[in-house]
Amino acid sequence: MKSKTFNCFTESLLYTTAVYLVFFYFSSFKYSFLNMNLHPFLIVIAVISLKYGTYMSGFVVSFSIIYYILSYIGLGRDMIIFFSSFEYYKFILMFFFTALFLGKLRDTTDERIMYLEEEVSKAREDYEKQKENNVKLITVNSRLKKRIISSRESILTLNQIKSSFKNMSVEQIYTEAVLIMRQFLECDVVSIYSFNLEKNFMRLILRAGNGRMPGFLQVKENSVFSEVIKAGATMEFPLDIEGDSPVFVSPIRNNNEILGFINIERMSLEASERYSYEMFKIITHWLNEALSEAVVKEKKEIKENSLGNTGIFTMGYFNKIMLEEERRKKLLDMDFMVFETKLEGVTPEEVAEMIKGKVRESDFIAMDDVRLRILFPATTAASKELLMEKIATLFQGIEADFYEI
Repeated sequence: MKSKTFNCFTESLLYTTAVYLVFFYFSSFKYSFLNMNLHPFLIVIAVISLKYGTYMSGFVVSFSIIYYILSYIGLGRDMIIFFSSFEYYKFILMFFFTALFLGKLRDTTDERIMYLEEEVSKAREDYEKQKENNVKLITVNSRLKKRIISSRESILTLNQIKSSFKNMSVEQIYTEAVLIMRQFLECDVVSIYSFNLEKNFMRLILRAGNGRMPGFLQVKENSVFSEVIKAGATMEFPLDIEGDSPVFVSPIRNNNEILGFINIERMSLEASERYSYEMFKIITHWLNEALSEAVVKEKKEIKENSLGNTGIFTMGYFNKIMLEEERRKKLLDMDFMVFETKLEGVTPEEVAEMIKGKVRESDFIAMDDVRLRILFPATTAASKELLMEKIATLFQGIEADFYEI
């Protein structure tokens, strides 16, 4: 805008000065300059007005009037006659009205061009959006067609899996539930949490994928989980870009009691959200019975396989858990780490006192008469040094040389 104003000012000054010098100052016909038919200043004003518009043409009109009056004074004429005689001041009016009319014409043309450019730009944006939506629609329709064709097989598969749950251990049921979610839904992160109503907190049982939700979670008022608890039903929530909150949540129910939650924390970008949510509701309805029984059965298994009330497990139960972790690594690409040490002359009660409040509930510790093992689920090899330091701190009161197995 500043550049345009400067250009208009400069051109107006140059052109009007040139007209003044050529047609008056250096001319032999000075007296005829004031009454020229189709005045040169009028031509300059028309050109500048058509080029720059109404507001900018003020420069050329001002310079033209100044030079016209200078010419009038230069001929020794009386200024009173100038303003009282229409013969002279008519040119001032002509300058103004020419600039006004032609400048307005330019302004109207510019506004129309700007409007059309905006419309073209908007049309292009709408076209690109529609093109993108059409591609998505074609992709979704193609996938839905395949899923509808295989829906009968899917229902039969769910029936078969549900029947097979009766012969599975608790950890195997959790694994299968996550595998089913991965099989039927295009999701990146799936998690299963248990829920303690008295303490109002959730504990992570199993997660597949790189999720951001913590292992322990206090259920706060107005959170997604509090809404699911109030509704007592599967719910869908807006996408959380940070990944701190799930998009689909289904309660694990035993009659009217909520024992936990199964969550889709993040969907694949290619997934059809509406189809996925409807499929999520169907699958979680089928899985609810098995998962609710698993949550109850887990408490019983822990009690039966613990050494007293210590929370330290028997080596036989530990080995079963470890086998399932190896299966999860193969099927779900979930890493884990296990450490062992020879340990004699130490009771489970003493070990329980050492680790009290210092390890996750998801970590498994087992021992027999000669050794102690610690399993860290969902843990990568990058954490090895940190875990070794943690273990050394936990058992610093006894002689224990831990190594990875």
